[in-house]
Amino acid sequence: MNIKQAYKKSLQKIKKVNNQKEYIKLINRYNLLLIPTLEYMSGKKFEDLLKEGK
Repeated sequence: MNIKQAYKKSLQKIKKVNNQKEYIKLINRYNLLLIPTLEYMSGKKFEDLLKEGK
């Protein structure tokens, strides 16, 4: 999986969680990006990404 695929997959999974703790549990299971990497790539805070996903 390349970085673009991992980024898209991570954004999709954010839509299914309610907080950072739930997302962290999914990171290893689904091979998702870590929160700091996701924040860096999107230019947004994790909380803002959560709000956009809802």
